[in-house]
Amino acid sequence: FFCCPDKEQPAMLVAVSGLLPLPSTLSADTTNLPQLLLRRASLPCMMVDAATKALLRREQDEAVARRAERERALLQPGTALVAKKQKGGRQSSGAGFGSGAAPAGKAASKKKGAKRPRQSASKAELAQRGSVLAKELQSSGVVRIDGALSAATADALRDFVDAERLRCEEEVEAGGRPSTDRFANLVLLSNRCDLLLPLQGPPLDAMQELLGEASALGSLLEEVVGREASFNELACLISEPGSKQQPLHPDTPYSPTPPLYAAFVALQDVDAEMGPTIYLPGTHTEAEHTAFYGGNLEVGRDTVGLRTNVVDEEYIASRPVKLGLLKKGDVALYNQQVLHCGGANESPDRVRRQFYISVRDTRVKGVQARASIRPALLGQLTLGAVRDELRELAAGGEARRFAALHAADMQAPDGDARHEALSHERVAAISAMDSARKAHE
Repeated sequence: FFCCPDKEQPAMLVAVSGLLPLPSTLSADTTNLPQLLLRRASLPCMMVDAATKALLRREQDEAVARRAERERALLQPGTALVAKKQKGGRQSSGAGFGSGAAPAGKAASKKKGAKRPRQSASKAELAQRGSVLAKELQSSGVVRIDGALSAATADALRDFVDAERLRCEEEVEAGGRPSTDRFANLVLLSNRCDLLLPLQGPPLDAMQELLGEASALGSLLEEVVGREASFNELACLISEPGSKQQPLHPDTPYSPTPPLYAAFVALQDVDAEMGPTIYLPGTHTEAEHTAFYGGNLEVGRDTVGLRTNVVDEEYIASRPVKLGLLKKGDVALYNQQVLHCGGANESPDRVRRQFYISVRDTRVKGVQARASIRPALLGQLTLGAVRDELRELAAGGEARRFAALHAADMQAPDGDARHEALSHERVAAISAMDSARKAHE
Protein backbone atom coordinates (compact mmCIF):
# COMPACT_ATOMS: atom_id res chain seq x y z
CA PHE A 1 0.00 0.00 0.00
CA PHE A 2 1.07 3.56 -0.62
CA CYS A 3 -0.25 6.73 1.02
CA CYS A 4 -1.06 9.50 -1.47
CA PRO A 5 -2.02 12.70 0.36
CA ASP A 6 -2.94 15.78 -1.63
CA LYS A 7 -3.13 19.27 -0.18
CA GLU A 8 -6.84 19.57 -0.96
CA GLN A 9 -7.85 15.92 -0.74
CA PRO A 10 -7.78 13.44 2.15
CA ALA A 11 -5.02 10.87 2.29
CA MET A 12 -6.00 7.55 0.71
CA LEU A 13 -4.55 4.05 0.76
CA VAL A 14 -4.28 2.54 -2.69
CA ALA A 15 -3.45 -0.97 -3.77
CA VAL A 16 -0.74 -0.51 -6.39
CA SER A 17 -0.47 -4.22 -7.05
CA GLY A 18 -3.74 -4.20 -8.98
CA LEU A 19 -5.14 -6.94 -6.74
CA LEU A 20 -7.40 -4.68 -4.66
CA PRO A 21 -9.90 -2.06 -5.83
CA LEU A 22 -9.61 1.62 -5.04
CA PRO A 23 -11.65 2.84 -2.07
CA SER A 24 -15.33 3.23 -2.81
CA THR A 25 -15.32 6.63 -1.07
CA LEU A 26 -14.39 8.55 -4.21
CA SER A 27 -16.91 11.36 -4.39
CA ALA A 28 -18.20 13.25 -7.41
CA ASP A 29 -15.74 16.01 -6.53
CA THR A 30 -12.61 13.83 -6.46
CA THR A 31 -12.49 12.72 -10.07
CA ASN A 32 -8.87 13.82 -10.16
CA LEU A 33 -7.62 11.20 -7.70
CA PRO A 34 -7.12 8.23 -10.04
CA GLN A 35 -5.08 10.42 -12.40
CA LEU A 36 -3.11 11.83 -9.46
CA LEU A 37 -2.36 8.27 -8.47
CA LEU A 38 -1.30 7.40 -11.99
CA ARG A 39 1.08 10.32 -11.96
CA ARG A 40 2.52 9.18 -8.64
CA ALA A 41 2.67 5.67 -10.04
CA SER A 42 5.36 6.83 -12.45
CA LEU A 43 7.76 7.44 -9.54
CA PRO A 44 10.67 4.99 -9.30
CA CYS A 45 9.44 3.66 -5.95
CA MET A 46 6.23 2.32 -7.50
CA MET A 47 5.67 -0.32 -10.14
CA VAL A 48 2.24 -0.25 -11.81
CA ASP A 49 1.28 -2.84 -14.39
CA ALA A 50 -1.27 -2.55 -17.19
CA ALA A 51 -4.01 -4.20 -15.14
CA THR A 52 -3.59 -1.63 -12.37
CA LYS A 53 -3.67 1.24 -14.84
CA ALA A 54 -6.86 -0.16 -16.34
CA LEU A 55 -8.32 -0.42 -12.84
CA LEU A 56 -7.42 3.17 -12.07
CA ARG A 57 -8.89 4.30 -15.40
CA ARG A 58 -12.13 2.45 -14.64
CA GLU A 59 -12.33 4.09 -11.21
CA GLN A 60 -11.70 7.47 -12.79
CA ASP A 61 -14.42 6.92 -15.39
CA GLU A 62 -16.89 5.90 -12.70
CA ALA A 63 -16.13 9.03 -10.68
CA VAL A 64 -16.39 11.22 -13.78
CA ALA A 65 -19.73 9.59 -14.65
CA ARG A 66 -21.04 10.28 -11.15
CA ARG A 67 -20.08 13.91 -11.47
CA ALA A 68 -21.72 14.15 -14.89
CA GLU A 69 -24.96 12.63 -13.61
CA ARG A 70 -25.01 15.09 -10.74
CA GLU A 71 -24.59 17.98 -13.16
CA ARG A 72 -27.22 16.53 -15.46
CA ALA A 73 -29.78 16.58 -12.66
CA LEU A 74 -29.02 20.26 -12.09
CA LEU A 75 -29.05 21.51 -15.68
CA GLN A 76 -32.07 23.26 -17.13
CA PRO A 77 -34.00 21.20 -19.74
CA GLY A 78 -32.56 23.25 -22.58
CA THR A 79 -33.83 24.34 -25.98
CA ALA A 80 -32.48 23.77 -29.46
CA LEU A 81 -29.62 25.89 -30.70
CA VAL A 82 -31.16 27.96 -33.51
CA ALA A 83 -29.50 29.51 -36.56
CA LYS A 84 -29.59 33.27 -36.87
CA LYS A 85 -32.01 34.58 -39.49
CA GLN A 86 -30.09 35.79 -42.53
CA LYS A 87 -31.33 37.61 -45.57
CA GLY A 88 -30.60 36.57 -49.12
CA GLY A 89 -29.84 32.90 -48.53
CA ARG A 90 -31.64 30.03 -50.20
CA GLN A 91 -34.26 29.59 -47.51
CA SER A 92 -36.15 26.90 -49.38
CA SER A 93 -33.20 24.53 -49.26
CA GLY A 94 -32.07 25.49 -45.81
CA ALA A 95 -28.60 25.83 -47.28
CA GLY A 96 -25.92 28.03 -45.84
CA PHE A 97 -23.84 30.42 -47.86
CA GLY A 98 -21.63 27.77 -49.42
CA SER A 99 -24.12 25.47 -51.10
CA GLY A 100 -22.76 26.23 -54.55
CA ALA A 101 -19.23 24.99 -53.88
CA ALA A 102 -17.93 22.08 -55.96
CA PRO A 103 -16.79 18.97 -54.09
CA ALA A 104 -13.05 18.48 -53.74
CA GLY A 105 -11.47 16.56 -56.57
CA LYS A 106 -14.27 17.46 -58.98
CA ALA A 107 -13.20 20.21 -61.29
CA ALA A 108 -15.57 23.01 -62.07
CA SER A 109 -16.65 23.00 -65.69
CA LYS A 110 -14.55 25.24 -67.91
CA LYS A 111 -16.39 24.62 -71.16
CA LYS A 112 -17.52 27.67 -73.02
CA GLY A 113 -21.13 28.45 -72.25
CA ALA A 114 -21.27 26.00 -69.34
CA LYS A 115 -23.63 27.12 -66.64
CA ARG A 116 -21.74 27.91 -63.45
CA PRO A 117 -23.11 26.68 -60.11
CA ARG A 118 -25.29 29.22 -58.43
CA GLN A 119 -23.62 30.95 -55.49
CA SER A 120 -25.76 31.82 -52.50
CA ALA A 121 -24.34 35.26 -51.98
CA SER A 122 -21.77 37.78 -53.18
CA LYS A 123 -18.52 38.28 -51.28
CA ALA A 124 -19.83 41.60 -49.96
CA GLU A 125 -22.96 39.86 -48.68
CA LEU A 126 -20.84 37.14 -47.14
CA ALA A 127 -18.74 39.71 -45.31
CA GLN A 128 -21.83 41.45 -43.96
CA ARG A 129 -23.50 38.22 -42.86
CA GLY A 130 -20.30 36.86 -41.45
CA SER A 131 -20.15 39.90 -39.22
CA VAL A 132 -23.62 39.06 -37.88
CA LEU A 133 -22.45 35.55 -37.05
CA ALA A 134 -19.17 36.83 -35.64
CA LYS A 135 -21.02 39.15 -33.26
CA GLU A 136 -23.22 36.28 -32.11
CA LEU A 137 -20.15 34.07 -31.68
CA GLN A 138 -18.46 36.77 -29.63
CA SER A 139 -21.58 37.26 -27.49
CA SER A 140 -22.80 33.72 -26.84
CA GLY A 141 -19.77 31.69 -27.81
CA VAL A 142 -21.73 29.34 -30.10
CA VAL A 143 -23.58 29.73 -33.41
CA ARG A 144 -25.46 27.42 -35.73
CA ILE A 145 -25.22 27.38 -39.53
CA ASP A 146 -27.88 25.33 -41.31
CA GLY A 147 -27.19 23.28 -44.42
CA ALA A 148 -23.46 23.95 -44.52
CA LEU A 149 -22.93 20.41 -45.82
CA SER A 150 -25.12 18.85 -48.49
CA ALA A 151 -27.07 15.71 -47.62
CA ALA A 152 -25.24 13.70 -50.28
CA THR A 153 -21.82 14.71 -48.96
CA ALA A 154 -22.89 14.02 -45.38
CA ASP A 155 -24.11 10.54 -46.36
CA ALA A 156 -20.90 9.75 -48.21
CA LEU A 157 -18.79 10.93 -45.29
CA ARG A 158 -20.86 8.94 -42.79
CA ASP A 159 -20.36 5.74 -44.77
CA PHE A 160 -16.65 6.52 -45.11
CA VAL A 161 -16.31 7.09 -41.36
CA ASP A 162 -17.86 3.72 -40.55
CA ALA A 163 -15.58 1.90 -42.99
CA GLU A 164 -12.47 3.84 -41.96
CA ARG A 165 -13.08 3.09 -38.30
CA LEU A 166 -13.12 -0.64 -38.99
CA ARG A 167 -10.02 -0.38 -41.17
CA CYS A 168 -8.11 1.59 -38.55
CA GLU A 169 -9.16 -0.74 -35.73
CA GLU A 170 -7.89 -3.72 -37.73
CA GLU A 171 -4.64 -1.92 -38.55
CA VAL A 172 -4.00 -1.06 -34.90
CA GLU A 173 -4.94 -4.54 -33.63
CA ALA A 174 -2.56 -6.07 -36.17
CA GLY A 175 0.28 -3.90 -34.84
CA GLY A 176 0.50 -1.89 -38.05
CA ARG A 177 0.66 1.41 -36.19
CA PRO A 178 -0.03 2.82 -32.71
CA SER A 179 -3.62 3.66 -31.83
CA THR A 180 -2.66 7.31 -31.28
CA ASP A 181 -2.03 7.61 -35.04
CA ARG A 182 -5.69 6.94 -35.76
CA PHE A 183 -7.71 7.52 -32.57
CA ALA A 184 -7.78 10.26 -29.93
CA ASN A 185 -8.50 9.74 -26.25
CA LEU A 186 -11.81 10.82 -24.72
CA VAL A 187 -13.44 11.34 -21.34
CA LEU A 188 -15.84 8.42 -20.76
CA LEU A 189 -14.52 6.46 -23.73
CA SER A 190 -16.97 3.56 -23.38
CA ASN A 191 -19.31 3.51 -26.41
CA ARG A 192 -17.50 6.56 -27.82
CA CYS A 193 -14.82 6.89 -30.45
CA ASP A 194 -12.78 9.86 -31.66
CA LEU A 195 -11.61 8.81 -35.12
CA LEU A 196 -8.81 10.81 -36.76
CA LEU A 197 -9.51 11.26 -40.47
CA PRO A 198 -7.31 11.37 -43.57
CA LEU A 199 -6.90 14.39 -45.78
CA GLN A 200 -8.48 12.77 -48.82
CA GLY A 201 -11.74 11.38 -50.19
CA PRO A 202 -15.05 12.22 -48.47
CA PRO A 203 -13.40 14.25 -45.65
CA LEU A 204 -11.84 16.46 -48.32
CA ASP A 205 -15.15 16.76 -50.17
CA ALA A 206 -16.75 17.89 -46.91
CA MET A 207 -13.99 20.42 -46.30
CA GLN A 208 -14.63 21.89 -49.74
CA GLU A 209 -18.26 22.60 -48.88
CA LEU A 210 -17.49 23.76 -45.36
CA LEU A 211 -14.39 25.88 -45.97
CA GLY A 212 -14.42 26.62 -49.71
CA GLU A 213 -14.43 30.12 -51.14
CA ALA A 214 -18.22 30.66 -50.98
CA SER A 215 -18.77 28.97 -47.62
CA ALA A 216 -20.25 30.69 -44.58
CA LEU A 217 -18.11 28.71 -42.16
CA GLY A 218 -14.85 29.38 -43.98
CA SER A 219 -15.58 33.09 -44.24
CA LEU A 220 -16.61 33.29 -40.60
CA LEU A 221 -13.51 31.48 -39.34
CA GLU A 222 -11.27 33.68 -41.46
CA GLU A 223 -12.98 36.74 -40.03
CA VAL A 224 -12.68 35.54 -36.44
CA VAL A 225 -9.16 34.06 -36.32
CA GLY A 226 -7.53 35.09 -39.61
CA ARG A 227 -5.85 33.15 -42.39
CA GLU A 228 -2.76 32.40 -40.31
CA ALA A 229 -4.70 30.35 -37.77
CA SER A 230 -3.49 26.75 -37.56
CA PHE A 231 -5.73 24.05 -39.03
CA ASN A 232 -5.87 22.13 -35.80
CA GLU A 233 -8.23 19.13 -36.00
CA LEU A 234 -9.80 16.78 -38.53
CA ALA A 235 -11.81 13.97 -36.94
CA CYS A 236 -15.19 12.43 -36.24
CA LEU A 237 -16.77 11.87 -32.83
CA ILE A 238 -18.87 8.71 -32.72
CA SER A 239 -21.37 8.27 -29.89
CA GLU A 240 -23.04 4.87 -29.73
CA PRO A 241 -26.15 3.87 -27.76
CA GLY A 242 -25.18 3.52 -24.11
CA SER A 243 -22.59 6.31 -24.07
CA LYS A 244 -22.97 8.38 -20.92
CA GLN A 245 -23.20 12.13 -20.52
CA GLN A 246 -19.84 13.82 -19.98
CA PRO A 247 -19.13 16.41 -17.28
CA LEU A 248 -19.35 20.07 -18.20
CA HIS A 249 -16.02 21.45 -19.32
CA PRO A 250 -14.32 24.02 -21.51
CA ASP A 251 -11.77 22.61 -23.96
CA THR A 252 -9.28 25.30 -23.03
CA PRO A 253 -8.82 27.68 -20.07
CA TYR A 254 -9.91 31.30 -20.24
CA SER A 255 -7.72 33.78 -22.10
CA PRO A 256 -8.68 37.26 -23.34
CA THR A 257 -8.26 36.11 -26.95
CA PRO A 258 -10.03 32.79 -27.61
CA PRO A 259 -7.40 30.33 -28.84
CA LEU A 260 -9.61 27.63 -30.35
CA TYR A 261 -12.82 27.34 -32.37
CA ALA A 262 -14.40 24.01 -33.32
CA ALA A 263 -17.11 23.23 -35.85
CA PHE A 264 -19.29 20.18 -35.19
CA VAL A 265 -21.10 18.90 -38.29
CA ALA A 266 -23.99 16.45 -37.98
CA LEU A 267 -23.73 13.50 -40.37
CA GLN A 268 -27.33 12.49 -39.59
CA ASP A 269 -30.27 14.17 -37.91
CA VAL A 270 -29.69 14.44 -34.16
CA ASP A 271 -32.61 14.23 -31.72
CA ALA A 272 -32.67 14.48 -27.93
CA GLU A 273 -32.40 10.70 -27.43
CA MET A 274 -29.10 10.56 -29.30
CA GLY A 275 -27.24 12.75 -26.81
CA PRO A 276 -26.73 16.08 -28.61
CA THR A 277 -23.90 18.32 -27.50
CA ILE A 278 -24.98 20.51 -24.58
CA TYR A 279 -23.81 24.14 -24.61
CA LEU A 280 -24.02 26.80 -21.92
CA PRO A 281 -23.97 29.99 -24.03
CA GLY A 282 -22.08 32.95 -22.66
CA THR A 283 -19.86 30.89 -20.36
CA HIS A 284 -16.66 31.71 -22.26
CA THR A 285 -15.86 34.84 -20.23
CA GLU A 286 -13.39 35.36 -17.40
CA ALA A 287 -16.21 35.91 -14.91
CA GLU A 288 -17.99 32.68 -15.94
CA HIS A 289 -14.83 30.59 -15.75
CA THR A 290 -14.01 32.06 -12.37
CA ALA A 291 -17.48 31.17 -11.09
CA PHE A 292 -17.35 27.67 -12.60
CA TYR A 293 -14.00 26.97 -10.94
CA GLY A 294 -15.23 28.06 -7.51
CA GLY A 295 -13.61 31.47 -7.59
CA ASN A 296 -10.16 30.17 -8.52
CA LEU A 297 -9.47 30.66 -12.21
CA GLU A 298 -6.14 28.87 -11.89
CA VAL A 299 -7.92 25.55 -11.35
CA GLY A 300 -8.91 25.73 -15.01
CA ARG A 301 -5.28 26.09 -16.06
CA ASP A 302 -4.23 22.69 -14.73
CA THR A 303 -2.19 21.30 -17.61
CA VAL A 304 -3.02 17.72 -16.60
CA GLY A 305 -6.68 18.42 -17.36
CA LEU A 306 -7.99 17.38 -13.94
CA ARG A 307 -11.33 18.66 -12.67
CA THR A 308 -10.89 19.47 -8.97
CA ASN A 309 -13.54 22.15 -8.54
CA VAL A 310 -16.63 21.41 -6.48
CA VAL A 311 -19.89 21.12 -8.40
CA ASP A 312 -21.60 24.47 -7.80
CA GLU A 313 -25.26 23.51 -7.85
CA GLU A 314 -26.57 27.08 -7.89
CA TYR A 315 -24.26 28.09 -10.73
CA ILE A 316 -25.10 25.12 -12.98
CA ALA A 317 -28.82 25.34 -12.35
CA SER A 318 -28.87 29.05 -13.21
CA ARG A 319 -27.32 28.87 -16.66
CA PRO A 320 -29.44 28.58 -19.83
CA VAL A 321 -28.82 25.48 -21.92
CA LYS A 322 -28.76 25.05 -25.69
CA LEU A 323 -28.80 21.64 -27.36
CA GLY A 324 -27.11 20.71 -30.63
CA LEU A 325 -30.28 19.27 -32.16
CA LEU A 326 -28.87 19.52 -35.65
CA LYS A 327 -30.22 18.28 -38.94
CA LYS A 328 -27.95 16.40 -41.30
CA GLY A 329 -25.36 18.85 -42.66
CA ASP A 330 -25.92 21.55 -40.03
CA VAL A 331 -22.97 23.02 -38.12
CA ALA A 332 -22.50 24.22 -34.56
CA LEU A 333 -19.41 26.44 -34.30
CA TYR A 334 -18.25 27.27 -30.80
CA ASN A 335 -15.53 29.10 -28.94
CA GLN A 336 -13.85 26.22 -27.10
CA GLN A 337 -13.84 28.21 -23.87
CA VAL A 338 -17.63 27.74 -23.70
CA LEU A 339 -18.81 25.19 -21.13
CA HIS A 340 -20.25 22.18 -22.91
CA CYS A 341 -20.41 18.40 -22.82
CA GLY A 342 -21.46 15.41 -24.88
CA GLY A 343 -24.94 14.16 -23.99
CA ALA A 344 -25.89 10.58 -23.20
CA ASN A 345 -26.97 8.52 -26.20
CA GLU A 346 -30.08 6.81 -24.85
CA SER A 347 -31.51 5.79 -28.20
CA PRO A 348 -32.00 2.05 -28.73
CA ASP A 349 -30.01 1.74 -31.95
CA ARG A 350 -28.95 5.10 -33.40
CA VAL A 351 -25.32 6.16 -33.63
CA ARG A 352 -24.46 9.87 -33.55
CA ARG A 353 -21.56 10.77 -35.82
CA GLN A 354 -20.18 14.28 -35.58
CA PHE A 355 -17.54 15.32 -38.09
CA TYR A 356 -15.43 18.18 -36.82
CA ILE A 357 -12.63 20.54 -37.65
CA SER A 358 -11.01 23.18 -35.48
CA VAL A 359 -8.64 26.11 -35.88
CA ARG A 360 -6.18 27.55 -33.39
CA ASP A 361 -5.14 31.16 -33.06
CA THR A 362 -1.36 30.79 -32.82
CA ARG A 363 -1.01 34.27 -31.34
CA VAL A 364 -2.32 32.82 -28.07
CA LYS A 365 0.56 31.06 -26.33
CA GLY A 366 0.54 28.22 -23.85
CA VAL A 367 -2.42 26.28 -25.29
CA GLN A 368 -2.32 22.78 -23.79
CA ALA A 369 -5.35 21.20 -25.48
CA ARG A 370 -4.50 18.03 -27.39
CA ALA A 371 -5.45 18.21 -31.05
CA SER A 372 -7.51 15.41 -32.61
CA ILE A 373 -5.63 15.15 -35.88
CA ARG A 374 -3.35 12.59 -37.45
CA PRO A 375 0.29 13.18 -36.42
CA ALA A 376 1.48 13.75 -39.99
CA LEU A 377 -1.00 16.64 -40.35
CA LEU A 378 -0.39 18.33 -37.00
CA GLY A 379 0.83 21.89 -37.41
CA GLN A 380 1.31 21.54 -41.16
CA LEU A 381 -1.47 23.79 -42.49
CA THR A 382 -2.99 27.17 -41.81
CA LEU A 383 -6.62 28.03 -42.43
CA GLY A 384 -5.52 30.22 -45.33
CA ALA A 385 -3.45 27.43 -46.86
CA VAL A 386 -6.40 25.03 -46.60
CA ARG A 387 -8.75 27.50 -48.29
CA ASP A 388 -6.19 28.24 -51.04
CA GLU A 389 -5.73 24.54 -51.72
CA LEU A 390 -9.50 24.00 -51.83
CA ARG A 391 -9.80 26.90 -54.28
CA GLU A 392 -7.23 25.23 -56.54
CA LEU A 393 -9.18 21.98 -56.42
CA ALA A 394 -12.48 23.68 -57.19
CA ALA A 395 -10.88 25.29 -60.22
CA GLY A 396 -9.62 21.94 -61.51
CA GLY A 397 -6.07 22.26 -60.20
CA GLU A 398 -3.98 19.94 -58.07
CA ALA A 399 -3.83 19.85 -54.28
CA ARG A 400 -0.12 19.18 -54.02
CA ARG A 401 0.23 20.05 -50.36
CA PHE A 402 -2.72 17.87 -49.43
CA ALA A 403 -1.29 15.02 -51.49
CA ALA A 404 2.13 15.31 -49.84
CA LEU A 405 0.63 15.33 -46.36
CA HIS A 406 -1.59 12.36 -47.17
CA ALA A 407 1.44 10.44 -48.44
CA ALA A 408 3.27 11.19 -45.18
CA ASP A 409 0.22 10.10 -43.20
CA MET A 410 -0.07 6.77 -45.02
CA GLN A 411 3.61 5.92 -44.67
CA ALA A 412 4.03 2.78 -42.61
CA PRO A 413 5.63 3.60 -39.25
CA ASP A 414 8.99 1.86 -39.01
CA GLY A 415 10.67 3.83 -36.28
CA ASP A 416 12.81 5.73 -38.77
CA ALA A 417 12.31 9.44 -38.03
CA ARG A 418 14.18 10.25 -41.24
CA HIS A 419 11.10 9.35 -43.33
CA GLU A 420 8.91 11.75 -41.34
CA ALA A 421 11.50 14.51 -41.69
CA LEU A 422 11.72 13.95 -45.43
CA SER A 423 7.93 14.08 -45.75
CA HIS A 424 7.78 17.37 -43.88
CA GLU A 425 10.64 18.72 -46.03
CA ARG A 426 8.62 17.79 -49.11
CA VAL A 427 5.59 19.66 -47.79
CA ALA A 428 7.76 22.69 -46.97
CA ALA A 429 9.29 22.63 -50.46
CA ILE A 430 5.88 22.49 -52.10
CA SER A 431 4.71 25.35 -49.91
CA ALA A 432 7.72 27.43 -50.93
CA MET A 433 7.08 26.73 -54.62
CA ASP A 434 3.42 27.71 -54.26
CA SER A 435 4.38 30.96 -52.53
CA ALA A 436 6.90 31.79 -55.24
CA ARG A 437 4.36 31.05 -57.96
CA LYS A 438 1.72 33.24 -56.33
CA ALA A 439 4.22 36.07 -55.85
CA HIS A 440 5.15 35.82 -59.54
CA GLU A 441 1.50 35.89 -60.57
